[in-house]
Amino acid sequence: MSLETSSDNIRTITPLNAQKVYGHQEALELIPLLMIVTSKAKKELSVLNSQLGFFKNNSDKANDIQNRIGLVLQTWSEKVRRLGCYPVSMAKVRIPAEEGQFLWEYPENKLFMH
Repeated sequence: MSLETSSDNIRTITPLNAQKVYGHQEALELIPLLMIVTSKAKKELSVLNSQLGFFKNNSDKANDIQNRIGLVLQTWSEKVRRLGCYPVSMAKVRIPAEEGQFLWEYPENKLFMH
């Protein structure tokens, strides 16, 4: 599901399969949400990667941590898609636009036209 602004500036939920196209201002309004979601995921990944380095000689622990890393990435990706955007790589997002697409990359507070 993605969020859509109605005429009274209230966010509404739209189905995931509905193609959302953002204007520049509307896409800019996504940045704070993308920033929060991405920041949280990056912090979790940092901790897990440190743990992975510590437990690299313990295959059971390392496998568990790798599974948790995969889950964090999957959760981040799903949250990005619910906003009507497309994850390109960790911390890089494609936002469908009226004339092409915007690219956002953490921790930027601006968009790039692609």
